[in-house]
Amino acid sequence: MRRFLFVAAFVFVFATAQFGVAAAEPYRVCLDPGHGGSDPGAVYSGLVEKEVTLDIAKRVAAALDPALYVTKLTRDGDTTLGNSDRAVICNAFGAQVVLSIHLNASSDATVDYAWIFYGKPLKDKAFAATMDRAYAISQPDGNGPLPHKAITNFANGTLLKSKAPAALAECLFMSNTLENAQLAAADPTDPNAPPSRRQQIANELVKGIRAWAGR
Repeated sequence: MRRFLFVAAFVFVFATAQFGVAAAEPYRVCLDPGHGGSDPGAVYSGLVEKEVTLDIAKRVAAALDPALYVTKLTRDGDTTLGNSDRAVICNAFGAQVVLSIHLNASSDATVDYAWIFYGKPLKDKAFAATMDRAYAISQPDGNGPLPHKAITNFANGTLLKSKAPAALAECLFMSNTLENAQLAAADPTDPNAPPSRRQQIANELVKGIRAWAGR
């Protein structure tokens, strides 16, 4: 009997390695670029939030290994969507996690920090906490990590109506003088140069998604 079980186990492992029989299904991530269409979000010194959040969401999707993840953007262009509409898209996609991407703004050009929100505590708070821990972006001057506000409940329709764990990330303040300049800058052409600020944001968000999904 033991010999039979050993042989059966060997055959299963061999078949899995050769043909991917038991390969895990890709993890389904719904990315929600904030605002869009008739809702520009924050507009500050030439930057429009809806445009920057879409660019960041596309960078997040591109950075997630397609062998491990399948992604869906609630909008891939300049589309007007209500918060409930965004949740409907993510639910129809069968999302296993939902991340809404935003940038903050203030009348004080020196203010700058990250802030992660959750909707329903039982469904969303653990995911928001994971995103908050993973988001270790530096300050725009490189002088230490960007401060965080404590994760907070937010009665946002996308978060509340999404079936999957959901969080909303206010990644930094686009109204901050240094942040604004860096967000407006093009990606470096030198492969050895530090990534652009938009790519830095995307990389930090990807870290949180990977930490949550465990892959």
